[in-house]
Amino acid sequence: MRSPPQDSECTMLRRFLTILCFLCFCSSLCARELTERSDWREYFRNAQVQGVFVLCRQNANNCQTSDLQRASEGFVPASTFKILEALIALETGVLRDGREVFHWNGQKRPFKIWENDFTLRGAMQNSVEPIFQELARRIGEERMRHHIAQANYGNADISGGADHFWLDGALRVSATEQIEFLSHLYYAELPFSERNQLIVQEAMLTEAANAYILRSKTGYSLGMPGYNDATKPGLAWWMGWVEKDADLYFFAANFDIDKNEKLAFRKSIPRRIMTAEGILQ
Repeated sequence: MRSPPQDSECTMLRRFLTILCFLCFCSSLCARELTERSDWREYFRNAQVQGVFVLCRQNANNCQTSDLQRASEGFVPASTFKILEALIALETGVLRDGREVFHWNGQKRPFKIWENDFTLRGAMQNSVEPIFQELARRIGEERMRHHIAQANYGNADISGGADHFWLDGALRVSATEQIEFLSHLYYAELPFSERNQLIVQEAMLTEAANAYILRSKTGYSLGMPGYNDATKPGLAWWMGWVEKDADLYFFAANFDIDKNEKLAFRKSIPRRIMTAEGILQ
């Protein structure tokens, strides 16, 4: 008769089951082929900007990118991290719902638009940094670290400052990882309640046109590694998804920004590509 499994065997079994569950958890995006579109590089060359654009069409079961190497390279997420932070704030009860109002305290802020009261959607769309810094402090490092690891987000390293690590800390995530994260969010597969994932999806609503719905988030770190280091290039993001007819398109783009006037390219280049592909108008 076989003897009962020892502790080491149980530990190995638990690890195996954990890995198996994670593999099952991955959406179909994990297995998709990523192909390079050399013609998309022309948009970057014409703008004289370094960056990458990744696009995944759900029904076609494939992903395309302007740069295979950069698509898998990790960068600081900047304010795109606010998507995950909002989920964590809701899950921990730090934020009640999408209707809760963040009141401006009357203190001067870097941007005039930030000197207003906001709900979650307004805070997301205007990327109101003081609000999300306060949420991060309320969440705390321990809970933040736990939920980021549970979500399998990038390298899950939050060292570098409890309320600004997503801007100038050690956290890194690639464009392809961002798309995988977005896919899990769309299908409410992340390790958060379905309610909270739907609230964040609604907060991401950027454009509701006749032919499509766009949900997205921008991000901008003003310097690397320090987000306020003007001597180094900034890093800009735009990512999200487009719901059009019966199809779905996930996208993520990041750019090196060495001049302020180049910041507009984070949206204009992805928009031009998606318009040329017949996704946007």
